[in-house]
Amino acid sequence: MGHDLGHAALALIATTTYYVAFLIFRVSARRMEPLRGGHPFRVARLMLTDPIWLGGGLLLFLGLGYEIVAFSLLPLAVVQPIFAVGLVLLVAYAVWFLDERLAPREWASMGLFVLATVLIGVSASPGEPVADATLAGTLASPWPMLALCVPAFLVAALVWLVGDRKVSGRHARRLSGVAYGIGAGACAGLAEAGIRGIAIVYADTGSLWAVLESPYPYLTLGFAAIALGQLQVALQRCRVAIVAAVLTVIGRLYLIVSGTVLFGEEWPRDAGPFLLRAAGFGLALAALALFPRYEQEPRPERVHQTA
Repeated sequence: MGHDLGHAALALIATTTYYVAFLIFRVSARRMEPLRGGHPFRVARLMLTDPIWLGGGLLLFLGLGYEIVAFSLLPLAVVQPIFAVGLVLLVAYAVWFLDERLAPREWASMGLFVLATVLIGVSASPGEPVADATLAGTLASPWPMLALCVPAFLVAALVWLVGDRKVSGRHARRLSGVAYGIGAGACAGLAEAGIRGIAIVYADTGSLWAVLESPYPYLTLGFAAIALGQLQVALQRCRVAIVAAVLTVIGRLYLIVSGTVLFGEEWPRDAGPFLLRAAGFGLALAALALFPRYEQEPRPERVHQTA
């Protein structure tokens, strides 16, 4: 029991550290020149030469590393609610201290996201051990991995191109954080799946060379770079609460799907847990559909003229 509480505390600290990095990235983004997704190398240069961003990146990978350690020791039923708590704390901070305002539809979407996260966690029995995944033959065929990578890359590229269009005119509207969160979240989920693949290859072979010969290090580095670049652009243009919430949930969903396709991780077989898992996915998708696609511009105040 004591060990479980210690692992849960470590997971909460790791998740909090992960989200603190988002706030540091936001500070860095507000200090940078305007970022454009159509110029990825310029975005990368500005990020890598900014000491504030580098400090946030260090915290991000530190938090992610401890998450991997803690979450590998805990069942999904404990992991997902802890992740939901971290997300709630970030949204609360953004609303109270960063003065970010959420519309009623956005609050409803946030609530659905949290509920979806909890349902996915509850779908695994509390006593269920962490599953032993295998490579499920994916190293012999590139098609399962391509089927996951191509949609994530195309979505991220489309969001960048659409978000970079100049908006003008009376009815021009900027993309909201949900669009950037979807693109960055899918790429982040794939990067985490790559880390999972590295761990499995090393556990199976005990060889660093075998890890380097596998596609997983390059999957991790490539999609992590895309996710971080898109996140930085998003934080310069959108509210951190929206971006972080959508990125987190989409990343977790894509990670679960990737685990099923690449590593043969099975969904619950019993009817009750299976329905809970499916309901969690359904609520997450409903939350995405409910989110406004464009930022609401503040209405100009009316000026009353006196005769």
